[in-house]
Parts: sequence; C-alpha cells; structure tokens
Amino acid sequence: MKSVSYWKRLLAFSVASVLLVIPFRFLTVNAVVKSMSEPDVHVDADAKLQQTDGIYDGVLMKMTDLSYSNLDAYVGDSLLTLEDLAAVKQGPPGIYEQVDKVNQIDWHLPYTQANRFFFSDLAGWKILDVDDLEASAGFYAVAFQRGHTVVIAYRGTDNVMDLVADAGIYLSVPNMIEQLQPAEQFFKQVCKEANVPSGDVILTGHSMGGWLAQKVYLDDQNVYPNWKIAGVTVFNSIGTGFRPKLQEASVVKDYHYDGDVFSHYGSSLGVEIDIPNPTPDESVYDRHQMYDFYGYFYPGSPSSTGADHSKAPI
Repeated sequence: MKSVSYWKRLLAFSVASVLLVIPFRFLTVNAVVKSMSEPDVHVDADAKLQQTDGIYDGVLMKMTDLSYSNLDAYVGDSLLTLEDLAAVKQGPPGIYEQVDKVNQIDWHLPYTQANRFFFSDLAGWKILDVDDLEASAGFYAVAFQRGHTVVIAYRGTDNVMDLVADAGIYLSVPNMIEQLQPAEQFFKQVCKEANVPSGDVILTGHSMGGWLAQKVYLDDQNVYPNWKIAGVTVFNSIGTGFRPKLQEASVVKDYHYDGDVFSHYGSSLGVEIDIPNPTPDESVYDRHQMYDFYGYFYPGSPSSTGADHSKAPI
C-alpha cells in the first residue's frame, strides 16, 4: 500500500512532467545549452571517497531525505531519538516508511536491523531548527548540527504549489520563486541561532531544494564572516540558469541519477556526478526520488558486504 505522501508527490511530478518539462523545454534552450567556453564538469566517482568538509556525502543524502519528513516537533532532539521512534514505527511516518522502502530495494534485512543501519552514521547530530512554510509558500527546510558544523537541507518539490516555483526556475522568472527569500532567511537565521560563535555550513537539497541550496550559496556566501559555506552537495537538482565554473567545482557537487529527466535540464554550478542506474525500466517519477541514491552510497547490507557504515567518514 502506497502512502498518502507518495501519491501526493506522484501527482505533483506528473503535473510537472506535462506542464513544465515538455513545453518549457523549448522555451529555455538558452538556459540548457552550455557555451563553448564552459568547462566539462561531469565526473564519475566512487561513493566511498566522496566527502564534503569531512562529512560523507551519504550522510548529506540522508539529511536531504529526512527533510521530506515533518520534523517541527523534534527541534533540539538528537537524530538517535528519531532512530528509537522509527524502530517501533513511531514518530514521523516518512522516516520509517522510507527505511522500509529502501530496505526492500537494497538491503533485505529484518526491519529493526535496517533501521539501525539507516541511522548508523548519524550519531552526534541534532535537529537545530526547522522552517515550515509548506502551507503558505511550499517551503520547508531543516538545519542539523554537530559541533561547529551545520547542515541545512532544503526540501524539494512536494506539492502542486511548488510547481509554480519550478516553472519560475525553468523560465528564469525570479518573481515566481517564492521559496528563495525564505531559503536565504533561514540560512541567516540558523547562523544566528547556532550555539557556537563560528563554524562551517553545508547546504544540501533535492530537486528544487538543490537549486535553492546553490542559489543561497551564490547570494549569501559572504554574509557572515564567522560562518563559511564549506560545501554545497545536492541531489537531482534542477540546474537551469546556472553556469558551471571551475572555481566552484571544489565547493558545489550535484549528484545526478542516470535517466532523471528533471535534473538533466540545465547545468549545475559546480561538478555534476553521474550515478549509474541499475534499474533502467523505472518510471520517470521513481528516477527522480531520493530512495534510488541509497544503493549507490550504501550498497548491500552490513551482513552481505561486510561494510560497517557506522565507521563511514562523517
């Protein structure tokens, strides 16, 4: 039985496919064709070697995925609190439903072991803040903190309201992107609210959230001298309107799942990392979702691979 959130997101992306990708593709040729002077920044990479400011990119992928769950009630809590709740299928349903789904696709473990595996490299992180403007502007973001490092995860397209912002991104019409202002405000708010005077910020997000993360980096990287944006790592980001730059290649990474039509229009600000797709018969909707990234960052299970992701670089 598919969850209600699954069908809501399926509806949103079905509408996006018809209303955005097909007609707008022909209106944004100038936004999706690179100039001859732009560098080739597509790479293939070993997931185990990928880190952002010392944080395993698989951890950032999970945090991006967690941003699709409503975490307002858990501000200040450790992520291990969410692990305990998910172990008995309590707390935000999106978390234990996602653990279940990924486990069925990739790990094939008893649920309690899969849940433990999911949270194995998230120890020490807490939920610092949440900004929930989903009802009024379609915007949602979560900030996680461990020591002097803060990760801000921007939620992507999750409802029909977000399609207006998607259209604004595809058409390069800033006035249609209502989420950009709260995204920048949340970044500034988190820097002020963190209980340490200085540190590093990593921006992450999926789909439209990946675009927001890159845009916030462009606009606000020098706002707070004591808080450096140490990296931007995004997943299947809508990249339209960005131009890759060599000086950004060490800061911005965009993981693209092979066959995802939404993220392959346009270009990202930095490096685009191509993720092979082992299931090419997937639907257009499924290829855009976060659960497909787990097989790349966390292949197999501890028992089948011998891997101990609790010791993965975090």
